[in-house]
Amino acid sequence: LPKFSKYTLCNLRGGIGKTTLAFNLSYLGNDVLAVDTCPQGNLSYYYDNEYYTTQSPTVRDLILPYLIPGLGKPTHIASFVGATNDAFEDRKTYYVPSSNELYLLPSQLISAINQASGLSGTQKNEALMSILYSLKNEINREMADIPDGASKCLIDTSPFFAGATQLAWYASDALIIPVRTDQQSVKSLELLINTLTSPQSEFRKYLPESDINAPKIQMVVLTHCGWSTIAGARNVPNQQTTLYVKKVYDILNRNRTLLSTDDPTNHLFMLDDFLGSGRISSAMSRPLE
Repeated sequence: LPKFSKYTLCNLRGGIGKTTLAFNLSYLGNDVLAVDTCPQGNLSYYYDNEYYTTQSPTVRDLILPYLIPGLGKPTHIASFVGATNDAFEDRKTYYVPSSNELYLLPSQLISAINQASGLSGTQKNEALMSILYSLKNEINREMADIPDGASKCLIDTSPFFAGATQLAWYASDALIIPVRTDQQSVKSLELLINTLTSPQSEFRKYLPESDINAPKIQMVVLTHCGWSTIAGARNVPNQQTTLYVKKVYDILNRNRTLLSTDDPTNHLFMLDDFLGSGRISSAMSRPLE
């Protein structure tokens, strides 16, 4: 697979493993800036168990000055994870925390977009680009501000597209998409692809095609796989998992132009024991291989 510098973990459904994957990948990747754009703030909590009682600048503070003229822009928001989670003491991992007020961001974002859309000519396009690429610009600055810089960024998102998730798509080079082995998650994958490609989707309708930074699909990660219990079987998916592997492969095969390579088999991954190990990792705020 080609390598990119900024990845968004997303699917338009909750409880499928976005945050747990972001947490563990930020450890394995090292040299990472993690950005928590989910209002629940679970990733921020995994990094700092005092997160919910700490008053510090958040990702929302990075975005708001682009939506509300006159607000000052904060800088150097990223925190060293090793200072609050000793599992990361020897890792160069930093993070920008979430805010529960991100629930209000979709209405604030659409209001700012509507105001910018009322302008004409180049003013309109420049205003829209400033708003929609706000998170991208701030992430680039934060990555540069980290001592010796950060080479990679992982953005965790909420289960809904509007607001910070939309800005995360504009900010990233590629998507990592967790999919549970159930029909609802497969439908969510199809909805995500439609949002990525449809000219009338919230992602595409505000900017000219030449100005849209459309991320590639890097990985679709099947979580909660089930495995054969036949004696001697090892890493053999059971019948249900096999069914969903085929369904996801067919979706990727039909949408090859969205992938970062031309071979769908490069992009479909299966996790062995996500249900057990993932829960342990989340409960203990401890990364696992």
